[in-house]
Amino acid sequence: MSATTTRPWFVRFDERASAAHRTPGLPPATVQLGLGIGMQALEDLLAHRHRVGPVLCCLTHRTVLVPVPAQTADRWHAPQSVCSPLMHCASAPVGSGCRRVWLDPGHGSGPVTDSRALHHAYLSRRQRPTERPRTPWGSVRPLETPVLAGPSHPL
Repeated sequence: MSATTTRPWFVRFDERASAAHRTPGLPPATVQLGLGIGMQALEDLLAHRHRVGPVLCCLTHRTVLVPVPAQTADRWHAPQSVCSPLMHCASAPVGSGCRRVWLDPGHGSGPVTDSRALHHAYLSRRQRPTERPRTPWGSVRPLETPVLAGPSHPL
């Protein structure tokens, strides 16, 4: 699955962007999703005008870390995702380096993403069939182009 996006995002390459979404006394929880499906779910939220805050993308582990309200960790039960109070890749081995960038949806974004809407958008995306084009059985693929008969190759 690709991590393409159709909306403009502001990219931040430093950790200072993380201070913008931290609330003193009640730090947000973090939902970790696969990069492709996570970005698609966030795009769906933006298309329906839901609140989306800055997100942290780990390019090394192909994940997106989405800050959500602190109470979300107790009620997040979506398959193939993790919600925790920590802002790190849950599947990464200890000591592995992450190449991370912050993406900010821009004007009108809040400090955190609406967790109920994210949960619904993520589960809706999981239920959709894959959107990659498929080659029908028996059709000629570019590497399987038949060789035409010529003077050196009689049939």
